[in-house]
Amino acid sequence: MTPSALDPRGHGADVIAQLWWVLLALCTLVALITLAALVYAALRPRPNWQRPTAEQDRGPTRAIVYAGIVGPVIILAGLFVYVLSALGALSVPADSPYSIVVTGYQWWWDVRYRFPNQADGFRTANELRIPVGRRVRVDLESFDVIHSFWVPQLHGKIDLIPGRKNEIWLQANEPGVYRGQCAEFCGLQHTRMAFHVVALEPAEFDAWLMQQRRPAPEPRTAAEQHGRVTYESHGCAICHAIQGTTSRGIVAPDLTHVASRMYLAAGTIPTTRGHMAGWISDPQHVKPGVNMPRVPLDPDELNNLVTWLLTLR
Repeated sequence: MTPSALDPRGHGADVIAQLWWVLLALCTLVALITLAALVYAALRPRPNWQRPTAEQDRGPTRAIVYAGIVGPVIILAGLFVYVLSALGALSVPADSPYSIVVTGYQWWWDVRYRFPNQADGFRTANELRIPVGRRVRVDLESFDVIHSFWVPQLHGKIDLIPGRKNEIWLQANEPGVYRGQCAEFCGLQHTRMAFHVVALEPAEFDAWLMQQRRPAPEPRTAAEQHGRVTYESHGCAICHAIQGTTSRGIVAPDLTHVASRMYLAAGTIPTTRGHMAGWISDPQHVKPGVNMPRVPLDPDELNNLVTWLLTLR
């Protein structure tokens, strides 16, 4: 099911949806009144032409003044006040126990969790997890071109502009998975630049935070050990990072807990063994134009690499 801004599941989306319905009702009312006036003017009897007296001329003049000036001024003034109150409700909170920094790339999302006065933040990709019922600040940046961050069921959309920082906040009223999308055309794979916001109960979210702060587990089997060697010897570590290893790349998604994510390639394919193997062996087939090169691996190397990556939870 396609996510809809008219199916709000968070406070910000509630405010926007309510504003939309108010504007729709008001515009519909004005359109109906205007249509009724046109129908009346077209169908009313036309008397023989004669110049109206001053007394007869006052009625139409009053109608023009009230319907064309006074009425619109009152309606627009009230609407202005209402919109200002809605904008106030959508303002970003000044304080937060942590913040999320989202950077848009062609065509994926880098996600960094930062904590005040702490150096143990972490990175993930294409997936944000937030606690239910809490406002979470999201700082937005772009690495290359203009992107647009939009989670229709949680909040409005906002652009990521190179060289400028924007901000928004997210709050989910109930647990669930909410799809987000880049809403600004940004290149060949714009439509496959999705992300997901996973809203968890606070206790479950805290447990997830602790898990994400841990480094990648050490290989336990021979296949996993060979998989790690394959990763380190075929250039993967140049672009990707895995905490707990010497891999410190920053231009591609952090893979420390890649197996815990629901999707690969920014929402393009699910995180399963077959899809992961296909993505590594031929990324251009899955997502044409992506910056990830094809990695030449024999079947045993590919199998071992996928085996090891699937332990990174």
